[in-house]
Amino acid sequence: MSGGGASGAQEAIGRIPRQFLGHLATFVAVADTLSFRKAAEILGRSQPGISAQIRQLEEFLGIELLVRTTRQVRLTAAGAELLDRAKKIVAETQRLVSDIQAQGGIQGGQIVVSFSPTTAVSLIPPVLSAFVEEYPGVRVLLREDLGAEQIEAVLTANADFGIGPYYRVPDALRFEPVFEQEFFLIVRADHPLAFRGHIRVKELVEVDLLSSSFGTTAREVLDEALRKEGITLAPRFEALQYPTLFTLAASGFGGTVMPLVNRNMLDALGLKAIPFRGTRISRTIGIVTRRGEEPAPAANAFIRLLQLIAEQEGRNLGLE
Repeated sequence: MSGGGASGAQEAIGRIPRQFLGHLATFVAVADTLSFRKAAEILGRSQPGISAQIRQLEEFLGIELLVRTTRQVRLTAAGAELLDRAKKIVAETQRLVSDIQAQGGIQGGQIVVSFSPTTAVSLIPPVLSAFVEEYPGVRVLLREDLGAEQIEAVLTANADFGIGPYYRVPDALRFEPVFEQEFFLIVRADHPLAFRGHIRVKELVEVDLLSSSFGTTAREVLDEALRKEGITLAPRFEALQYPTLFTLAASGFGGTVMPLVNRNMLDALGLKAIPFRGTRISRTIGIVTRRGEEPAPAANAFIRLLQLIAEQEGRNLGLE
């Protein structure tokens, strides 16, 4: 079946003239100026050559795109529709060429990446491994920041971009969602709930709760889930970083509601992640950049690898 699909794609591509994209760019120049003479000047070609390309494009499409008189040039209905879509195709092609050429030009330099602690453990190793292999000359500095610190780092250009949970970002920054990070109840493998294999939010009242500190998104996510159930809980212990919470859980002090983070780490600590039944608890993880400012080519390359790996390997990395 895949062979037939590939054959069909090759056949479809084969029906498109090799000069088609160039003819589209010529058409955009003529249609924008409504002048063959001006289009010829813009493109640095002869006016007869421009006219010939428009005729060839019309012959291929089988429809008139421009009405020409001795006094004016105007678009037909089909020409007006083509102009709108051709502009997008030409612009996207120009961006594609520019981006790929920029990728090839990444030889050195330095980027600073701000990660939230839970995403750092899952994403840093595979993304960094792929990035170093493709761009060995680029130095990558990693910052491990909580939400407010990450926002400040990107805002002040102390980091090229950030990757972490959604925070209310100022207008000067942009947050682009990448994936949803699910929360579990993390308990010792010998806990009764670990044998049952699931828990409901309202049953957290029966758990000695180990919670993230106020001001963290993990605490906000937990508190919101409890509010929806009409529950108010006083955690037994609070801690800022997830390794501390995991260690407390492994020591038998209770359970913590946190993302999976890393399966190997849980196994090493003798912990098990219990999914919630009835209600899915999660938060949005995304990329924070400065609005209106295009990241440097090396930073863009890192972002694209991160998005690709998160999409392809998200479940294996405990990201969803």
